[in-house]
Amino acid sequence: MAKAICDRLCIIGVGLIGGSLGMAVRQRGLANRVVGVGRNAERLQIALQAGAIDDATTSLQEGVTGADLVVVCTPVGLIVPTIRLFHQWLSSECVVTDVGSVKNAIVQQATDLLGERFVGGHPMAGSEQTGVHNARADLFEGTPWALTPTETTSPDALQKVTALAQGVGAQVITADPNEHDRAVALTSHLPHALALALVHVAENTPYPQLIGGSFRDGTRVAASSPELWRDIFLHNREHVLWAIDEFIGKLQEVRSAIADEDAETVQRLFTDARLLRQAFGL
Repeated sequence: MAKAICDRLCIIGVGLIGGSLGMAVRQRGLANRVVGVGRNAERLQIALQAGAIDDATTSLQEGVTGADLVVVCTPVGLIVPTIRLFHQWLSSECVVTDVGSVKNAIVQQATDLLGERFVGGHPMAGSEQTGVHNARADLFEGTPWALTPTETTSPDALQKVTALAQGVGAQVITADPNEHDRAVALTSHLPHALALALVHVAENTPYPQLIGGSFRDGTRVAASSPELWRDIFLHNREHVLWAIDEFIGKLQEVRSAIADEDAETVQRLFTDARLLRQAFGL
């Protein structure tokens, strides 16, 4: 069992990510006590029964009081409003991080509230599944966990959040907040946009029984939470629009090659894509 990195860990939002984090922390002994905060008492009871947390409360004040590390696992649109509600009750040494998939605006606003004690974070471990009933302790094993410190971030705060991420098995990647948002717009947010568009385009297919594996693989994330992804798209609007435009440009290139019956270009595009995918380690 690993050495505890904090005495009292508070997880706000005990869903798939928060619940999995709690399970991993408890199993590995990374905190002496894990407190879960949520708005729904019944779901908190499920988290308790699943072993995701030691204690549960619907009170932000009760949850964060005495904590030396707080992880905000709410949807993107609620992260800063939630911090705004509870920051007054934090001890002077408490470190706060989040798990939102959009970082630039959150980091700026949270740093205004918390100063050097805030460390932006984004574990790349989500799925189309939601809820603590889908949580598992090995969710973060081998997955990237982006941390987005700024010039004002405390080295001690960064070290604590790094220890948390590495402690649950993730691979920490330090990134500039804005560059992070640009990167995930391409590699995470754009695929979700394409998945939802593809499902809508295929709505009127005359033979749904002919849906193949490529369609299933390409549209899996279209089953994700609509509310969650609405917020992500709108909070990363500029970069998502840029990524969509980049895709449209490349799709137009593919279309032109097909329209011109340019077999050489079509094959080259497939070959290049295959090599690029291998270069990504996929």
